[in-house]
Amino acid sequence: MSKAIMSNTLSHKGYTGSIDISVADGCLYGRILFIDDMITYEGETVAEVKSSFISAVERYLDYCEETGKPANKPYSGTFNIRVGQELHKKAVQIAYLENITLNDFVSQSIKAAIEQNGIVKVEHTHQHHVTITDNRIPAIMVATMEKPQAWERMDAFN
Repeated sequence: MSKAIMSNTLSHKGYTGSIDISVADGCLYGRILFIDDMITYEGETVAEVKSSFISAVERYLDYCEETGKPANKPYSGTFNIRVGQELHKKAVQIAYLENITLNDFVSQSIKAAIEQNGIVKVEHTHQHHVTITDNRIPAIMVATMEKPQAWERMDAFN
């Protein structure tokens, strides 16, 4: 999370809450983030909105316990993703070569992306092998991606 987001959030019992300002109403308000249920709170001061957030979390947990409804957990630590067959295959291969599980590979990759502020540089790399044959000259000119401007003369009769 960016520092700007982190400075405008509250935390209690693993739940995160937002803090927003309503100039029209002259109050601070927010909601519990990252859960399916809509739980809101408000206050006129920072201290009041903090207290209101904590109370909202407690009331939510009490309600869930009383009704037998399972409380949304902010993060279960488990999720399913679809990445396509080729990416799946490559991830399995890298995990195997690193002697780790696919789960560990994905977890480490996500952690690395987060540590870079969620920005992951994606590069597309491919190579071309170009051969130009001129029947008037007994040689072949070749260039590679490693040296795209460096054409090398090769004897055509080797």
